[in-house]
Amino acid sequence: MSDLYPMLCRPLFVPRIWGGRRLARLYGKPLPPGEPIGESWEVADLPEGSSWIANGAYESYRLGEATAELGSSLVGAHWPAGPFPLLVKLLDANDDLSVQVHPSAEDCARWFPDAASKDESWVVVDAEPGSTVYFGFLPGVTQADFEARLGQESLLELLAKVAVRPGDVLRCAPGTVHALGRGVAVLEVQEPSDTTFRIHDFGRGRKVHLDEARRVVKVASFAHPCLQPQAVETEWGARELLVDAPAYRMERLSAEASLGWMVDPRSVQVLCLLEGTALISAEHGTVRANAGDCVLLPALLGDVTLEPQDAAVAVLAGAGGVPMLGS
Repeated sequence: MSDLYPMLCRPLFVPRIWGGRRLARLYGKPLPPGEPIGESWEVADLPEGSSWIANGAYESYRLGEATAELGSSLVGAHWPAGPFPLLVKLLDANDDLSVQVHPSAEDCARWFPDAASKDESWVVVDAEPGSTVYFGFLPGVTQADFEARLGQESLLELLAKVAVRPGDVLRCAPGTVHALGRGVAVLEVQEPSDTTFRIHDFGRGRKVHLDEARRVVKVASFAHPCLQPQAVETEWGARELLVDAPAYRMERLSAEASLGWMVDPRSVQVLCLLEGTALISAEHGTVRANAGDCVLLPALLGDVTLEPQDAAVAVLAGAGGVPMLGS
């Protein structure tokens, strides 16, 4: 096994009917010409597609190949053997996404044995003025109301529309009805699953999954859909806990000076740089990350340093319950 180092990721670009070209403008992504790119799979190890390693001894390895070779040295003792345990994307909603819902592990065990649960969270990275997302239901809506409108255009009248702006954070737990609205781009961290049940597709003619949705939707309203993380000031900037779910944990770092920590051997960390430029260094390598890049920090990497070249904002993701920078 080669010495571990910070691994820069090379994404897979996925065309979507609702996609656009915003990721080239925001992050300089080399999008294939002439296609509406909706998703950049920055860290992905799915049957539907994979990202790659872009530097060092594992350059040009698919993520799944590196995971199979390195095992727990990469992913950590927390995770079972198998595919890489997280899926990280950048999404460009140039048009409204379908209204959709994802199943839980319990739903899959009961109803959909060939599917996988999907818990996901969004960090809004760009939003046109007036942009909204669908998220949950309006207060007072019941399961009977939902089922009576299922398959009808009027279903949209039951859904809550939430105004969003850059920096907002939302967690779409399984069972939550949701959809990104036109003009929104997000970083999405989730369980490694592409299982999606469409409920309404705005007349685009794609398959919808009404029976599946009826089984998994949790009819709920949210007084404050956007999470309210509390910043903790530090000597290098600020740190915020965004989400700590069973499936993953997310923290946001706003760094104005160099900071260092030891990667917890229980879990790989995925560092997603959203603003600025930074050098990510460990004993056996240094990589320069630009806004829009993701870097894997293997579980057995040891000490790592983030040195911002200007003010940098990054999201760290790893196993639920495992603090990113230590307790």
